[in-house]
Amino acid sequence: MRRSFWKNQFFATRTPAQIVFDVAFGVIAPVACFAFDPIVFQGAYAGPPLFPSYQAVVYLFSGIEIVLLCLWLVMDGGPELSNAMIGSALLVGSFFCVIIGIVLLPYTLMGLLLGIGVFGFIPFFTAAVYGRNGLRALRANANPHSSLTRSVGFLCGAFLVMGMSAAGAWWIQISAARSVDEILHGDAIQATYATQQLAVLKFFTNAELNRIVEAYISETDIERKAMLKSRYREITGEEIELRVQLLQD
Repeated sequence: MRRSFWKNQFFATRTPAQIVFDVAFGVIAPVACFAFDPIVFQGAYAGPPLFPSYQAVVYLFSGIEIVLLCLWLVMDGGPELSNAMIGSALLVGSFFCVIIGIVLLPYTLMGLLLGIGVFGFIPFFTAAVYGRNGLRALRANANPHSSLTRSVGFLCGAFLVMGMSAAGAWWIQISAARSVDEILHGDAIQATYATQQLAVLKFFTNAELNRIVEAYISETDIERKAMLKSRYREITGEEIELRVQLLQD
C-alpha cells in the first residue's frame, strides 16, 4: 500500500531524497546563513545587526543541533536512552527554528522585495528536518511496555542542549566583556592577552566588539585611536572604519 506524503515524511525508513534534504537544510543551509548573514547577527548592507546580543547562544545551540543531526544520520539508531536524548534535543531544535523563523518573518517579507528574503524561510525548512529526525529518534528501538527510559532520555536531552548552549554563551559573553575592558582600560600586557583571546571568540562576540568601535568613534587622542584601530584589526582581520560606517548608517 502506498503511504501518503505526510506519513512518508515521518516513516521509520529513510529515502535517499530525504537524506539529501536533511543534509542540505539541516547542516549546509544553516551554516551558510550564519556565514553570509547580512542582517541578523553580523550586519552589513542594511546597517547594524538586529540581534547581536543573541549571537553566541544561537551559534552554539545551532552547532550542537547540527552535530546531533549528523550523529543521528550516521548511526541511524542506538540504545533507547540515547535515541530519546537525541530525539528530544532535535525536537527542541525544531521548536527553536520555528521561533527564529517567526521572529524574522517581518524582515523576510520585506526582504522579498530586494530578492534576498527567501533565505528567511530556511529556519522553517530546518525545523522540519529536526522535527522529522527527532520523532524518528524517539521511536527507534522504543520499548512499548515501558516509557520510563524514554521519559528520562527526553528530559535529559532537552535540558542538556539548552543548558550547554546557555552556559557556553554566558562564558563567552563574560570572557569577551572582560577582554574588551582590558583593551579599553588595561595596560599593554593585559590588552595584548585580551586581543588574543578575542581573536579566538570573534565569531561569537560582535556585540562586545562594537564597544571597541564605539570607543574609537568617541576617542580624541590620536595615539589611543591608532591603538584601538590596530587591536580591532588584530582581532577581526578587518579595518575598523568599515564597522564604524556600518554602525553609523
